[in-house]
Amino acid sequence: MRMPGTPAIARGTAPGALMPSTADRATWSPSDHTGSYVSRPGRWIPARGRLHVSMIAAAMAIGTALHYGDTLPVLAAAAADSPVSLAYRQSVERILFLVPVMYAAYVFGLRGGLVTLSLAGAIMTPRALIGGALDHATPEVAGVMAVGALATLVIVQQQKDVETQRRMHEGLGEFVRQTLTAQEDERNRIALELHDDTAQALLVISQRLDTLSGHAVERPPIRLAHELLEVRGAVLRTLSDLRRISQGLRPRILDDHGLEAALDWLADQIFEEHGVRIGVDVSAQLSTYGRNTQLLLFRIAQEAARNVARHSGAAKAMITLCEDGDGLMMRVTDDGRGFSVPPTLSELTGSGRLGLAGMSERVRLMGGTFSVRSNPAEGSTIEVRLPRAAITAAPFPPGRRP
Repeated sequence: MRMPGTPAIARGTAPGALMPSTADRATWSPSDHTGSYVSRPGRWIPARGRLHVSMIAAAMAIGTALHYGDTLPVLAAAAADSPVSLAYRQSVERILFLVPVMYAAYVFGLRGGLVTLSLAGAIMTPRALIGGALDHATPEVAGVMAVGALATLVIVQQQKDVETQRRMHEGLGEFVRQTLTAQEDERNRIALELHDDTAQALLVISQRLDTLSGHAVERPPIRLAHELLEVRGAVLRTLSDLRRISQGLRPRILDDHGLEAALDWLADQIFEEHGVRIGVDVSAQLSTYGRNTQLLLFRIAQEAARNVARHSGAAKAMITLCEDGDGLMMRVTDDGRGFSVPPTLSELTGSGRLGLAGMSERVRLMGGTFSVRSNPAEGSTIEVRLPRAAITAAPFPPGRRP
């Protein structure tokens, strides 16, 4: 464990129903957010939703009329002349009640399906009890109710899965777009830095060398030596800037000396640039770690440390790396202001937290798990867990010392 500048720091709904309330609006089906809305005190329903309700009510009314047809004067004669037996017709009619139930579940979600199923049960039960075939009518009603409940749950779960996949695709699309934008911004930053700093410094050095070469005979040796020393200093400063840019792109220390040395270097850099002290505690054996694993962990630690320095307002942070069961765990904690963690990748990218989304995607591609725990004014914790298969994959090539 080490700490730059000081001793080490020890830290260690478902979719909406027929008339959703205000609290249910976040889970209302997006397909219903078109058209106009009818306002109600504390409750609302889309104008398009009224059409769905009317269709379900019409289907239930037709089913009721057919189910009780032999008791209605208008349909009694037709029912008596039908070659199909009454018991068989009622069995088919009970099954047909599943149609509006499934439609309600598809359009309005769990509560819509269950409400419609309850109405269907209330319609079918009296007919089963007053009929003369209780031995099969009652089990049929119970079976239709069970199938209706199961179908409602399946439809709602399928809708949730589809919505989850849709959000994931949207999040990945936004992630790719922002990644490309970030890459172009980084290229532009490097180009400007090379042009404004390095190229200008080289131009000044070239001009000073031209001046010295043109007047070397006229200048006293002492003055000439002094000016040459100044030029040498400018060359060394330019070389230092080039090394800094190169290290920012990919630190050579990671390839030459491994992850622990690279994390120590990162902590020193953050402390020098931002004044935030970051402790590094490595208790795992790094000799068996693959190069992809070390690079992944370094990039995540680098992004997390930069976020801590730039956005958290923290005074100190801690990077912990240890073996955890049959895998590896890295945790980055800070004592900053914290933030509210979005629940999905799409919301991470949509809220502009591209760094967190990038970390999550890197870990996912390695077969690991990524989690963020944070609350306002309580600091943040980023945790990465990688399985053994990811840790030992792709070892460093010969000549490299992990």
